[in-house]
Amino acid sequence: MIFLFGERIRVKTRWIGPRSCAVCKTVASFTEQLESSWFCLFGLPILPVEQFARYWRCEDCLSAYEPGKLEAPSSVALVKRIILYILLGYNQHARVAAAQDICFKLCGFDLTDREAKTLARDISAGHLDMFDDVRSHAVHLNATGKQQVLEAAFLATHTCCELQYEDRLRINLIGNALGEGLAFVERAIETSRENNHYKISRRRELEREV
Repeated sequence: MIFLFGERIRVKTRWIGPRSCAVCKTVASFTEQLESSWFCLFGLPILPVEQFARYWRCEDCLSAYEPGKLEAPSSVALVKRIILYILLGYNQHARVAAAQDICFKLCGFDLTDREAKTLARDISAGHLDMFDDVRSHAVHLNATGKQQVLEAAFLATHTCCELQYEDRLRINLIGNALGEGLAFVERAIETSRENNHYKISRRRELEREV
């Protein structure tokens, strides 16, 4: 007898009712999105293997939130950390205005001076492993959120230098931590370029320090 088995991704949507959306600035219908891989036998799902995603989604703007946390979409905090992580790598973390510009243009949320200072301190002190952080939070992101994180990495790099091999490798590794391949990373970078880098330029003048 021939046994046909393998894995299949299953997406489950559950309506959870009206919630206040921080992006729409109004009460909207929300669903819970679950994405899991299942062991299948003869095409039939038998056992769950791994959960890839679990987030609440606003059905008006499609923003993804960590379940129960509706202050901001789940991508916003990660975008802020990625921006400071990249700028620290180039010793440019004092460029707060550039970090704030990137964050607001991608997410529509502010990065405060105090947040920037705290993030820079925690990352530089080794209190935050960025790739572990990205992997642990990827489950609460949808495709839009993951793209924002990758664009944040690219734009933060763009403000510091021309993209070189090692810079692209770092962005690729962030994409891998998000569970995405090279094609997804390339699309995120091309989106930033098509949007003229959101008019974020390389600025060398001194900005206020954190």
